[in-house]
Amino acid sequence: MNLILTVAALVMGVMLLTGHGDILMKGGNAAERKKLYDDKKVQLVSGVTLLIFGILTGLDMVVKSYVYDIIYLAAVIVIFIIMVVVIRKKCKK
Repeated sequence: MNLILTVAALVMGVMLLTGHGDILMKGGNAAERKKLYDDKKVQLVSGVTLLIFGILTGLDMVVKSYVYDIIYLAAVIVIFIIMVVVIRKKCKK
């Protein structure tokens, strides 16, 4: 399962970073989001975040330790919070 998550996160991260991730940015209240946020910046931040998640999940496959599992969970939560803050502060139009 970790391999599927790792590959999916890395592929989606690369898609977002190269500008081909429009399909991933749909849903929710897209019209409202487009009014408030710069799509290119949001794609960049989301792409970097997914690449980091992919790398962390890949490391989780290799490192078999409960300590790393706790670090992994804490890192995912912190990175997600940082992503939300950066999008809200730096990606506004």
